[in-house]
Amino acid sequence: MKMRLLLGTVVAALLGIGLSLPAGLSASAASGSNATVTFALPPGEIPTYIFPFVSGPVSNNIDLFQFTPFLWRPLYWFGEDGQPGINYQQSLAGPPTYSNGGRTVTVTLNQKFKWSDGQPVTNRDVELWMNIFEAEKLNYLAYSVGSIPDDVTAMSFPASTPYQFSLTFNKAYSHLYVLYDQLSQIVPIPQQAWDRTSATGAVGDYDTTSAGATAVYNFLNKESQDETTYASNSLWKVVDGPWLVSAFSATTGATTFVPNRHYTGPDKPKIARFEEIPFTSTTAEYDALRSGELDYGYLPSEDLSQKSYFSSHGYDVVTWPDFGFNAFFLNFTNPEVGPIFKQLYIRQAMQDLINQDQISKDIYHGLAFPTYGPVPITPKSQYLGAENLKNPYPYSVSKAKQLLSSHGWSVKPGGVDSCQRPGTASNECGAGISQGEQLSFTEEVGTGSAPFSAENEAMQSSWSDAGIHVILKEESEDQIYSSLGVCQNGNSGCRWQMANGGEPGGTATYSPEYLPTPGPWFATNGANNVQGYSNPELDALVAKTYVDSAPSAISAASLYTGQQLPALWEPGYPYQLSVISKKLHGALPQDPNLNLYPQDWTLSS
Repeated sequence: MKMRLLLGTVVAALLGIGLSLPAGLSASAASGSNATVTFALPPGEIPTYIFPFVSGPVSNNIDLFQFTPFLWRPLYWFGEDGQPGINYQQSLAGPPTYSNGGRTVTVTLNQKFKWSDGQPVTNRDVELWMNIFEAEKLNYLAYSVGSIPDDVTAMSFPASTPYQFSLTFNKAYSHLYVLYDQLSQIVPIPQQAWDRTSATGAVGDYDTTSAGATAVYNFLNKESQDETTYASNSLWKVVDGPWLVSAFSATTGATTFVPNRHYTGPDKPKIARFEEIPFTSTTAEYDALRSGELDYGYLPSEDLSQKSYFSSHGYDVVTWPDFGFNAFFLNFTNPEVGPIFKQLYIRQAMQDLINQDQISKDIYHGLAFPTYGPVPITPKSQYLGAENLKNPYPYSVSKAKQLLSSHGWSVKPGGVDSCQRPGTASNECGAGISQGEQLSFTEEVGTGSAPFSAENEAMQSSWSDAGIHVILKEESEDQIYSSLGVCQNGNSGCRWQMANGGEPGGTATYSPEYLPTPGPWFATNGANNVQGYSNPELDALVAKTYVDSAPSAISAASLYTGQQLPALWEPGYPYQLSVISKKLHGALPQDPNLNLYPQDWTLSS
């Protein structure tokens, strides 16, 4: 997941110790075209990477949704009027066409889009992205083995028709899959400015060889790692989006955006500045919100009782839906506990003990909702069948105890269960589990949210009711995600056992692969399968979602995933409970893909 940010070092320093903004930087300093709009970032979430070809270890939700898209537009834009579907009006291209038995897709670019240096956005800019993608796919966040670019057998970027290109795939895939999960990953980048291997070297056609594409990537990656130059580096001034970075604090992530005066796309900015403000804690953000220093902030979960205060003081208080699922991961490759997690009955017992309804009601005051699989139950979508709305594992301590005892465990409520019947028979503990081995695990959990901590403590208590002992180890979200991975040669992936990143970062948002198929997360070769889960039947169901355009294919894959528990499901919640000044117009409805549209905003006095 990723996020973004703003302002100057003085402001950031004040926020860092929990103080509020000085009066000169109040939210609504001006209205109309001279307005500055302030937007609050989640605590501890700041921009970290500006080059849109992002990798997981160096990026976050801000980078993906609320930073780079302001500057560089993806080939296809997803999100319209509060729904997660395709938005052709905001896209750089029109609907793709198909030929060659469905294997070849042809895309026509919209000729109105230009770079800020006046050059048109052409197929050469797409070619640069694809050449870097082929050469450096392992460094791209959303890459999955067998997916784009692996499944592309031919590419054509004819100079004679610079606004058209075609890709030929190794077979005929679902049109829905090609658009939502394949073409969705392409971001045209300015070849005339970025196809270089050093800051002083000339622009060339280096990307047309694999070695050259790698050299170009290495240069751009190195430049992107220098956060002190985000507002000054000439590379980052060549954009086709509606905004430019005019100020950036490498220390705090505070960011100021100003309009790209050469933007040729739809919805030109109507305000003078857009500022993303970082916070070190929810308390600091709440204080700034209460003081009237934010146009667009959020109400921390622990302060939900203050909703009526803001509603009566000139703010709209609305949930921001997140099109994704919420779960925490189990390390199936951990040498100590991996064999235990591989037993479906163990995962079923643990899921039986997660009281999603009670957590949603008592801890999140009704704002949370249950998770039954990778297709979220909110916002509603065409991928939800009737079966997807049924809880396959309703809360039951007795059922959890029965599952464990019937598989050879000595169940000790309040204590620690131990295996008494090792072996692989149906009434034994299972492969790789030895006599006397205990159900005792360490779960890494994110910090920064009191309700999230309460949720984890509630699950810990419920597991203890059936003798499953879980130790909670609090760490920052970045610390947790940086260590996740499969166990290989004693790496960090061998150490973690259970991981729950936190609120809101625990939610897996569908982007830049927008179909809610479980493939990226739970297929054997999924890009985000950090837990090392593998299930041939699930792989087959996922493969079907790539060739069958019927939403029912995704519903079926999600239903099976929900039942098989490649992760443990926990209540989902909105991305945030937004608090938006009624003077700020155009911010609603909020995008479930987590995009922002500050170019549509106006601020009245």
